[in-house]
Amino acid sequence: MKYLTIVRHAKSSWENPDLDDLVRPLNERGVQSIKIIGNYLEEKQILPDLVITSPATRALQTAIGIGTYLNYTADDLLIKQDIYFGNPTSIFSILKNLNDNFNDVILFGHEPILSSLIELLTKNQLDKFPTCAVYRIAFDINHWNAIKKGKMVFFVTPKQLTV
Repeated sequence: MKYLTIVRHAKSSWENPDLDDLVRPLNERGVQSIKIIGNYLEEKQILPDLVITSPATRALQTAIGIGTYLNYTADDLLIKQDIYFGNPTSIFSILKNLNDNFNDVILFGHEPILSSLIELLTKNQLDKFPTCAVYRIAFDINHWNAIKKGKMVFFVTPKQLTV
């Protein structure tokens, strides 16, 4: 069994509209969402053995922030340009080529690529994949290169956890 947890970056700041999209940081709401989601994933005992992230500042900050709850550090991140610049097919290719020693992978990225990737992997179409939302998928496989359709384990947003 292999697991993939997909996380959209937390809410970013538009305080400086001239800032390049790649380097936009999180805003305060984003920082608070990381705490909510981090606690939730810690309670669910999600312990990824591989963390893949976009190179964008907001995705890196989200990955590092959640890592404080899931016991990984910035040094453990695998930064992949395709998560920011690519498409669902290029990310699917990254997954198919993962080392089979990894059983629980977490991926931090952006919309609309992530919801398209979720649809590709589960055939479930999301109306919305909000900032800092988490979608966990289980695959009944032993080898990543056999990845096809997976089954949703859970889908949660920060808003659902604070209502």
